[in-house]
Amino acid sequence: MYTEDWSKHIKINRTAIAAQLDHHFIDVRDKVTIRMYTLKPSGNLVLVNSLCDALHSFLAYYVYGEADITKHGDTWAGLNAKGVFGHKDPSTDGKFGELLLFALVESFLNCKMIAHKIRSLTNNKDQLKGGDGIFLGNYLINGKEHPAYLIGESKVTTSFGEALNEALDSLNRFTDVRLSSEFLDNELIVAQEFVKVVSADLDELYDRLTPTTISYKNQVLVHPVLLMYKTDWFGKLETKSATPKELGDAILNKLSGTEKIYMDKIVKKTIDYPQLQKIYLDFFILPCTSVDDFRNAMYYKIHGAPYVKPAKDDRA
Repeated sequence: MYTEDWSKHIKINRTAIAAQLDHHFIDVRDKVTIRMYTLKPSGNLVLVNSLCDALHSFLAYYVYGEADITKHGDTWAGLNAKGVFGHKDPSTDGKFGELLLFALVESFLNCKMIAHKIRSLTNNKDQLKGGDGIFLGNYLINGKEHPAYLIGESKVTTSFGEALNEALDSLNRFTDVRLSSEFLDNELIVAQEFVKVVSADLDELYDRLTPTTISYKNQVLVHPVLLMYKTDWFGKLETKSATPKELGDAILNKLSGTEKIYMDKIVKKTIDYPQLQKIYLDFFILPCTSVDDFRNAMYYKIHGAPYVKPAKDDRA
């Protein structure tokens, strides 16, 4: 029996991320859910700045658990969290997408992150192959909440098709019969290593992360997936719109009635991954004007300066 309310451990301001996004639709077909969002217009433009501000305010709670923050204080956590996001080229850094996925899952799915990939950044192999966050909570199935553990995946790239293909390829590692045991076991081990910074019922937490327990077996596995990608139609709408409201209305009209189109694309693609059809997939779809703008703005917000590529060492 589950007694822990994992949503109560969420410390971020969940309304802050919602205030930066327009939610256009949610659609459910069998075990696939899609949620379409866009950034709220800033004047006559669609800018990433306010989203990056909100994400920056969550930084300490992404990196550290509530026990560490309580022990050392918000100031300590905020300053030290910056150091975890090293001076890596933002064009190749996946951590910003993982941070955004964390904010979306905690804000809209009310599930608490208990582990993330950045705790093992020194191991580049593990960083590349691990899931983008592990969460616990309750997931809504046919109008009723059901205990779930969630392993996330974030893709921030140049097109919807590319983001979807890369996400499904990554998720398939957790279901492919040749690989699933290795990858899933690794994720659960990482999560168990993280529990020392979660102020919760540790017995229940361990049970829900241990495959031999009834608590674990009574859960469903959900993969929350962020698909953030560049699209050109924002620029055309920005040029034609006279006011912020007109731009917002134009974006709304552009996406209105497209639920079936996006759902059909995703469901058609999952045919290539029959094992994934058995798992709950929950997609956060976020088209934007430029993924590079998001990465660069997030880097600047965290480090207080733009990224500068190291000078080449020309010595023989």
